[in-house]
Amino acid sequence: MMERMHLSELLQQYGYAAVFIAGLFEGETILMLGAFAVHQGYLSLLPLIACGAAAAFFTDQFYFHLGRRKGMDLLVSRPKLRAHIARVDKFVSRHPVATIFLMRFAWGLRIALPATLGMGRMSATLYAALDAVSAIVWATLVSVFGIKLTGWAHAWIGHLRP
Repeated sequence: MMERMHLSELLQQYGYAAVFIAGLFEGETILMLGAFAVHQGYLSLLPLIACGAAAAFFTDQFYFHLGRRKGMDLLVSRPKLRAHIARVDKFVSRHPVATIFLMRFAWGLRIALPATLGMGRMSATLYAALDAVSAIVWATLVSVFGIKLTGWAHAWIGHLRP
């Protein structure tokens, strides 16, 4: 007979894998949930940051290389995507390094920006190096903010109780 695991055991055993896998699709939300788990003592901060940064990095790399290999073909067959890329291309072309560091915070452009960079002249090696640093900075900021936010919420909720 299989014994049921308590939520804390599930988080401790699968939490980092869940952060990585879910982080491939939705970064901030999963990091904020992970930060809550850190605040509650189920996870640790540094592995949370590492998993979130790795997911962000791999996602960015996927879209960069998709843009590099298939970008022009995709633009020809998808006018909406072509219009989206055209809107961001001028900024990306003039400020490629800034784009890499800002794209993690540019909701709605997280596919278009790495793909646009992939269609540009930046080397894949330079992009990977800058993107790795950017992903670590982003994951650190979001995770630490999530822990602080959780603490503030707990304090505020505690003040509501009689």
